[in-house]
Amino acid sequence: MTGSNPLRSRHHPDSHELNDWHHFGPKNSEIADLVYRLAYEEDMRLADIEQLMVDALKERLSPRE
Repeated sequence: MTGSNPLRSRHHPDSHELNDWHHFGPKNSEIADLVYRLAYEEDMRLADIEQLMVDALKERLSPRE
């Protein structure tokens, strides 16, 4: 995460890992494997893969109707 984030002040059982996420990336190697597959098998650029992840996460956080 970049910048000031008020959510960081809240307690979460994974807070240490969340705070380090942007430095060390995910611990789940399947995520890296899928990123590599999208890049090399689908010829996707990393920025496009990251945008796909952002879109999926925003969709998950959007209010349900």
